[in-house]
Amino acid sequence: MQPRRDATPVAEGTALGAEPGKAVLEIRDLRVSYGGVRALRDVSVTVGEGEIVAVLGNNGAGKSTLLRAISGTLALQRGTVDSGSIVLHGRNLAGLDPADVVRAGVVQVPEGRRIFGDLTVEENLRAGTFGRIGRKGVAAAHERVIDLFPRLHERRGQRAGLLSGGEQQMLAIGRALMSDPKVLLLDEPSLGLAPQLVDRIGEVVQQINAQGTAVVLVEQNAAMPLHIAHQAFVLDVGKVALKGSAKELAATEEVRKRYLGIAGEGEPEVVTAEPIQRVTKGKRNPRPLAVQGITVRFGGLLALSEVSLSVAPGDTHAIIGPNGAGKSTLLNVLTGVYKPSSGGVDYGGKPLTRMRPPEIAALGISRTFQNLALSPTSTVRENLLLGRHRLSKAGFVTGGLRLPRARRELAEQERVVNGIGALWGLADVLDTRMGALPYGVRKRAEVARALCAEPSLLLLDEPVAGMSADESAEMARSIVQTREALGISIVLVEHHMPFVMGLAHRVTVLDFGKVISDGTPQHVQRDPEVLRAYLGFAEGSHEAGEETPGGDAAGRVSERSETP
Repeated sequence: MQPRRDATPVAEGTALGAEPGKAVLEIRDLRVSYGGVRALRDVSVTVGEGEIVAVLGNNGAGKSTLLRAISGTLALQRGTVDSGSIVLHGRNLAGLDPADVVRAGVVQVPEGRRIFGDLTVEENLRAGTFGRIGRKGVAAAHERVIDLFPRLHERRGQRAGLLSGGEQQMLAIGRALMSDPKVLLLDEPSLGLAPQLVDRIGEVVQQINAQGTAVVLVEQNAAMPLHIAHQAFVLDVGKVALKGSAKELAATEEVRKRYLGIAGEGEPEVVTAEPIQRVTKGKRNPRPLAVQGITVRFGGLLALSEVSLSVAPGDTHAIIGPNGAGKSTLLNVLTGVYKPSSGGVDYGGKPLTRMRPPEIAALGISRTFQNLALSPTSTVRENLLLGRHRLSKAGFVTGGLRLPRARRELAEQERVVNGIGALWGLADVLDTRMGALPYGVRKRAEVARALCAEPSLLLLDEPVAGMSADESAEMARSIVQTREALGISIVLVEHHMPFVMGLAHRVTVLDFGKVISDGTPQHVQRDPEVLRAYLGFAEGSHEAGEETPGGDAAGRVSERSETP
């Protein structure tokens, strides 16, 4: 680790990174824009050999834009490098094709675990050998990946789409390592992962770095990167605002308040401000939801075992648990994507397990996704209009001919979209292409699109994953306002415990596909089984970090095998 130095505000263009010596990657006075909008302004950073450099900042600060510029993928988001240089061992990468950047030795793991879901784990890893020559090098890289992630070897023949979120992240990192990069770019690797697995990812990043790979780590959650990084810098509206050693930066009051949420620790403020205005006319009329003994198997793998719970009309019911516990699998059962091996789901007298996804949606059940399922090339307005598709009555011919009835319907659909967009803080970006927006704005658009379907039951899968403390609190306020104004029921899957406990009326905890606790937030927070599942120890019986009979926390998480 490099010597510590003070964390200080910096002028535009000031570089940070390794102490004088050999640099792997040097970025100088980088300016990037999307169309006419400047995204990065004179950003400079140096990554030394053997360093982990953390890039911090709120959503929209320019973190992902920086990684796209380095990896040569800006053009995919219609961005351009206007000036500056990106030098790897004396070679300027600016303007190179992404494939040439990979061949040069820089590989990016993008936000959202973008693995090939229909390919097996082994096929995904082979896809990462792009640019390599010779079987010997591929074999050595494969051995390195399996040593880091033994679970991938166990799952080598399994379709990647059936891995848990944590296992998919391991696969995404492993695939990148198959090309033996000199510099590894990680964009939000802890996104949507439970605290135990975030720690495990941090340990893996340190192992990769110790093996000789420099790492540039972008994270919204600053705690983990500041713990493992050598150097760090903070972006604010496209500029370098703070720089220094990670330890010094973590100790500054500004970083602690703005990026670690120290000043706002505890439960998010969920008291509604002014009542929101209803923009749709129909009543929601939520009905009771009853999940009865649901069991789901994938081949010989048991993902859910006899899971039962009930959601009262108008309530927010949280489903929590470590990665691989079965949370997203349960949401997929509720929406008809997965058919259970046994058990049933009843929504107001309707048997959901006997219905297809479009029929379930027609009942007024809508959902968001852990990994954003938005069209990046369409505008926010177009994405929200897609959410109202099931409510459209004009047929293909009527709409194509722009007959009066179709025009009237479109005008009404746009009126509702404008209203929901305004409620969710999207009014100013409705005509902006989705892919050009910060991650936090896209998360809000995902919820807004689900609401455009006028659901009576809203299923939220990790709505604040990757968000800062302030953004999470704002999301909580918006969800509560929406629930109270529309009277809808909400089923919430989330790892952010203060967020969950501040919103939920009732909480069900899953672990290894089974219900281990169900009750009020206060009851669940004190349940020894919940503490053991999340922390690896029970209150009053083990110290944090002490091994339990089942093994350590990292080992226990790696044994999980849920579908996403």
